[in-house]
Amino acid sequence: MKQQAGFTLLEVMVVLTIIGLMLGIATLSTGGNEQKQEAQQQAMRFIAQLDAYRNEAVFQNIDLGLAMDGQTTQLLSFVNIHSPSQIQGKTKEEVSALKDNPWQAYEGNLKDSNEFPEALSFSLMLEDKDIDFSELIDDDGVKPAVLFLSSDEYTPFKMTLLHAYDESFSIFIEGDGFSRFQMTTEQYED
Repeated sequence: MKQQAGFTLLEVMVVLTIIGLMLGIATLSTGGNEQKQEAQQQAMRFIAQLDAYRNEAVFQNIDLGLAMDGQTTQLLSFVNIHSPSQIQGKTKEEVSALKDNPWQAYEGNLKDSNEFPEALSFSLMLEDKDIDFSELIDDDGVKPAVLFLSSDEYTPFKMTLLHAYDESFSIFIEGDGFSRFQMTTEQYED
């Protein structure tokens, strides 16, 4: 009778245990970075959107604004009520409402809103002053916090992105009003 070659159950269990330990060590060595990587990816996507908004304002010769609430953003466009081409097709009530708040929802080819994942939130500083997002909403509607002008200027700002489940880092997105947007990550010691 010929004996079959193969692995015993004990040998298979030992190999699986070793593989499991190696995977555990690999997970521990990269653990904790998942939240940071997620936040950095969201920040890079948001910077790409900001670049697109800035380019749209210049190439379409319009002024855009970005309304925010700490979790979401909404792109708005400025309506000049003294320009017949911009109020064409609007009712008297709509024009009257635009006198109080000349910002309306953007209607173009770009993604007009962004919602950050639930675990991420952000704050905004303009001219070294923290912005209270609730002050940007009143009876007349939503007002923008950051402007993108057709002259290729934008409101200088500093945005701080935080992760609810990992307080060991902060991500900052900054713009000086003229240059490209910058992202930096600050790591804190435990």
